[in-house]
Amino acid sequence: MSTTHFLRVKLEPVVRVICAIIHYIYNYKLNRYIGLFISYLYTFWVIPNFRKVGIGTIFYRPIKLIGGKHITIGNYTVFGKHCVICAWDKYNDIILHPNIEIGNGCDFGEYNHITCINKISIGHNVLTGRWVTISDNSHGISIKEMMKIPPTQRPIYSKGPIIIGNNVWIGDKATILPNISIGNGAIIAANSVVTKNVPEYCVVAGNPAKIIKQNND
Repeated sequence: MSTTHFLRVKLEPVVRVICAIIHYIYNYKLNRYIGLFISYLYTFWVIPNFRKVGIGTIFYRPIKLIGGKHITIGNYTVFGKHCVICAWDKYNDIILHPNIEIGNGCDFGEYNHITCINKISIGHNVLTGRWVTISDNSHGISIKEMMKIPPTQRPIYSKGPIIIGNNVWIGDKATILPNISIGNGAIIAANSVVTKNVPEYCVVAGNPAKIIKQNND
């Protein structure tokens, strides 16, 4: 076997792998830049539907938006794909007065659901995983007379507002229920259901969520 033939046999598979990797990386980066450009265009199209949106905020498409005129968002906040943001000012002919306020530098994961008929206030630099639900309302209350009515026909009800502080981290598939306050720096573990107030700089987990670590100093 000649040297040339030997090198070709040995090196060709390696070269093919290297070329495939370069091709993959190049396409990935190109697709990423194209996707980012489209997201910026989408953001400029969506922004006029809100009461106020700060600079540098971006929405990855698509999102579902209801009642944008009751929603204020700060600077450099990011919403992942398929987020649902609802501020209901009318439901079953009942007039409501929702207010959603979101701070600067927040990052909401894909498929987040924020729904409000009362008040939801989210501080600065809040990070959420995917499939997080933040809801200050429910379809009626859990009494027998109400439970005999189809859920979609029950009067929508809020036990109270949701207040989330700064630098809070909320894990995948966590649920934040009404009348809750979450302190600065708190961590909500994945799959948690938060039914009570969370002190600042605590870690909570479970259903219902309980404190598993507390920093008192």
